[in-house]
Amino acid sequence: MENKAIRLVLFASSSVVIPTINKLLQAGQLVGVVLTARNDADAMQLKQQLDQGNIPNTYYQPENPEQMAHQVESWRANTGLIFTFSHKLPLSIINVCRNGFYNLHASALPQYRGAMPLYWQIRNRESQSYLSMIKVEEAFDSGDIMLQQAMPLHVLDTLNSLGHMMAELSAEFVQEFLAKLQESSLIAKPHLSDTDSVLIAAPMPNQQDLMVNWQTMNGEDIAALARAGNPLFNGAMLVWNQSFIGLLQATPVKHANYGVPAGTVLHIGEPEGLIVATLDGALRLDVLTITEGVFSGLTFAERFGLDAGILFGSTPE
Repeated sequence: MENKAIRLVLFASSSVVIPTINKLLQAGQLVGVVLTARNDADAMQLKQQLDQGNIPNTYYQPENPEQMAHQVESWRANTGLIFTFSHKLPLSIINVCRNGFYNLHASALPQYRGAMPLYWQIRNRESQSYLSMIKVEEAFDSGDIMLQQAMPLHVLDTLNSLGHMMAELSAEFVQEFLAKLQESSLIAKPHLSDTDSVLIAAPMPNQQDLMVNWQTMNGEDIAALARAGNPLFNGAMLVWNQSFIGLLQATPVKHANYGVPAGTVLHIGEPEGLIVATLDGALRLDVLTITEGVFSGLTFAERFGLDAGILFGSTPE
């Protein structure tokens, strides 16, 4: 491409992009931001940051793509970046930017294609992820990979801790990408997949996805499920007394399980805490959340009268 100044329009919906926005502003590259109509705390934090910084921004209207294309043209954007934005853009918008539109995705595509790659990678206990910059084509997440960078996953990462690390790494990654784009030094690579491996999707988890299944999950599975959903989905979901309980943190421990069914409370007390039987041993329920508050496992058991021998369920009765 011609070595002209980058004028970038960012399509985003989460405060995760704020470090990237700050870097773009420092480089004089950001001309506008397009938001989704979300009104949760995360999205509102992003909107507030944009307004306080007098950064041009507008809301995406999927029913009126022509108006959106005109808005991008009015900002004289020549490069588009999609980062934490859930809508599929039509060609009428994609074609506005002569340098192309690009999507930043947190996985080694084609694995973990979908809206929640970080959640599923934590849940599946992956040790490494990637930041992938993809050329946007009409088919979702199908374009060539233009640049990729490894991103380590810690064994104790939660959804938020990994999200914060991704936010910081992404700011520099985007700058590296834009520099290579201007230099025409990017090497496009198609998505490579091992024909012998099963592709893992990364959709937004539904309620069933969040449930602890004592009959199929071992202790490490349950601990990872809790971390993956912490805090956005209240961790993993347990059922007790016909109510849902959020499990934010759990730790596999060595403790006799006496051959009782998985999900049975084995022990309540100091210093061990609240310990439950699993398929492969035992699990300490470290942090639980319900509408009444957030409790340690032991405090929860004492406050709500749990006893050894009671059985947590996988679905409400």
